[in-house]
Amino acid sequence: MRSKIDLHTHSTASDGTLSPSELVRHAKKLGITALALTDHDSVDGLDEFFAECEKQEIKAVSGVELSARYASEMHILGYFMDYTDADFLKKLRALQTSRTDRNLAMTKVLREHGFDITDDDLTSQKDGGTLENTGRAHMAIAMVKKGYVKNTQEAFDRYLGKGKECYVPRLSYRPAECIEMIKNAGGLAVLAHPVYIAKTEDELRELLGKLKEYGLDGAECYYSDYTPEYVKTCLKVCAELDLIPTGGSDFHGGNRPGVDIGGTLGAPYGILEGMKERLKRR
Repeated sequence: MRSKIDLHTHSTASDGTLSPSELVRHAKKLGITALALTDHDSVDGLDEFFAECEKQEIKAVSGVELSARYASEMHILGYFMDYTDADFLKKLRALQTSRTDRNLAMTKVLREHGFDITDDDLTSQKDGGTLENTGRAHMAIAMVKKGYVKNTQEAFDRYLGKGKECYVPRLSYRPAECIEMIKNAGGLAVLAHPVYIAKTEDELRELLGKLKEYGLDGAECYYSDYTPEYVKTCLKVCAELDLIPTGGSDFHGGNRPGVDIGGTLGAPYGILEGMKERLKRR
């Protein structure tokens, strides 16, 4: 049976609903042989993740997902970085502090718009919940629970999404800064789910070409929301630009229903070897 890998997952260290250990055990049940934990602006779950991967005999990859400052939402994935690097952690700490400030500001704006959403509505959703490891996904869930919206997608589309009436921006680094931050810590920098930014082949080529100038190493070519056609397009453009293809489900547990570890367009194990080869070329 073909080895199954997933290089894009989230735990309770950010906006997932499974702890790092629970996530690994779930992956084991699904036959996953290699796994990356890529929490938003956080590496707090990686020690637990690595320990459980060792127990379950799953190849563990250190990861992170950084929100980049861009016209539309852009996320940069980091892999294989030294997540104990002092400069890397300092920059992450600034992002986490900003997340706290943004959560306080957004719950205030929500209340001003007539939505009774408190800080406790966010932090009470998980064990160890704080304003550093919660965010808009938890606001959306609270709004659903209190009957303000039908589902979390409506919450984002009407109130919480970028540019909507209850949205508050927070600190983020430019794409070039995100890439530099990851690579200075010894990692690979990969554009997450480019389909949300570039729909056509020409748009994708232009986007990845520009990011490559900043040092981008690869792009996510296998993803839960892709069509088989987009996978082929992404692989083609990456080959043209000498970028490595990666892939993952973007698993969030109960916070993203319908998406399980491994995804619907599973990434082949061989891409992990390609990532290791790219690291050797440094």
